[in-house]
Amino acid sequence: MNIHPATAAAATDDASISARVRARLLNDTEVRATNIDVSTVNGVVTMTGSVSSKADEARAVALAHEVSGVKNVVSKLEIKN
Repeated sequence: MNIHPATAAAATDDASISARVRARLLNDTEVRATNIDVSTVNGVVTMTGSVSSKADEARAVALAHEVSGVKNVVSKLEIKN
């Protein structure tokens, strides 16, 4: 199977972005991020899972935007108490 070098580099960058977003979320004292999954495609971060409030969702999105390489953030987070 032949993988184009640019495609491989993009996949590596996306994996790195996802890892940095996860770390940012887990290290934040305001957001309980253990129920948030992160995936990245072409610099667009998608977060799925659940948070306890709209404020937590907004904080998670803001934190993801702060990570270098993130072009956009799509939240599919559910609010659960």
